[in-house]
Amino acid sequence: MTRMLTTLSSLAFAALALPTLQAQIKVALCGAAGATGGCQWSTVQTTLLATGYFSAVDIIDVTTAGGGTPSLSTLLQYDALLCWTNTTPANNNTWGDVLADYVDAGGGVVVAVFANSSLTTGRNIGGRWQTGYEVVLDQSGSSSGAGGTLGTVHVPGHPSLAGVTTFTAGTIGSRPTGTALEVGSYLVAEWNNGKVLIAQGANPNRIDLGFYPPVATCSQSGWVTGGDLLMANSLLAVSTGATFGPYGTGCTGTLGVPTWTAQPGSRPVLGGVLLTDLNNLPTGIALLGLGTSKTSSGGAPLPFDLGLIGMTGCSLLADPAVLLTVAGVGPTQVWGLGIPNTGSLLGVELFGQGLPLDPGANPFGFTATNGGRIKVGV
Repeated sequence: MTRMLTTLSSLAFAALALPTLQAQIKVALCGAAGATGGCQWSTVQTTLLATGYFSAVDIIDVTTAGGGTPSLSTLLQYDALLCWTNTTPANNNTWGDVLADYVDAGGGVVVAVFANSSLTTGRNIGGRWQTGYEVVLDQSGSSSGAGGTLGTVHVPGHPSLAGVTTFTAGTIGSRPTGTALEVGSYLVAEWNNGKVLIAQGANPNRIDLGFYPPVATCSQSGWVTGGDLLMANSLLAVSTGATFGPYGTGCTGTLGVPTWTAQPGSRPVLGGVLLTDLNNLPTGIALLGLGTSKTSSGGAPLPFDLGLIGMTGCSLLADPAVLLTVAGVGPTQVWGLGIPNTGSLLGVELFGQGLPLDPGANPFGFTATNGGRIKVGV
């Protein structure tokens, strides 16, 4: 097994010109909040845009009237999602499945009331989301209370609280009744009555907010002051979490389907090294293509069918703007990406794919791994 280390500085500032990609965070409001265009959507969209932190705040209405469950490819256009409900999704189980897939691929998700509290059937996030993706354990019911404010702060330096000095709720001030959290999650801040206001998931790409996102002028279940910063900060926090997210699938070679995976616990953090494994390499040799797009390469849309060049059953999943050679003895090779401690790289994304040398697999003599999304963070 041979370890190859590439520094992000050489890729970023020479071959890939990544300074042009500095954090223009694009987010979406993804939920069931009432009629599209109503204040339950528009006040959240307007307050988030007013912070100046986001290049776009789009609306994805998951109700039947709003188009139903979005595809993973749609969600992957965004760095983070804010999800809540006040009406019922078209299918809360398929919604939960695609949100789990999105988090697996490195996306950030903030969930708020009533999606993490409602007792109404089908109004929570169901499906695969229920198997470890929650932060506040949902369906505990909703509590309310006039004069609700920020209470005890358990993690004063948490990024969700940056610049927040006060939080006050509307005259209803809805919040989850239950305080139980998913294993590995922790409480960041409480309401003044001890209910959950902010909780962080074990996954850095997951935060739950225990309040209703619209402002109180739209719904007294919402907030009067501080909610804008709590939502914006939380979206920034989950969107800048360092992640390696696999996507797509490889094609079968002589040792089975080759894979590209992050080593356990390894993440692409500023000032650190991301360690990954290229597995099932019959010759111990692979090319590794890296670029800044998973949707197009040389003007051609991705995925691209590589069967056209003799790589039967294989697809190109990432633009190979830079091709590196990884070689050694054995079917698993380690590739590391060194990341400078440079703030301008925060939020930068690379997309890549391994191309193992496998002369017996097909006429072209190469196979392909799954794709990998590398998001530089903290």
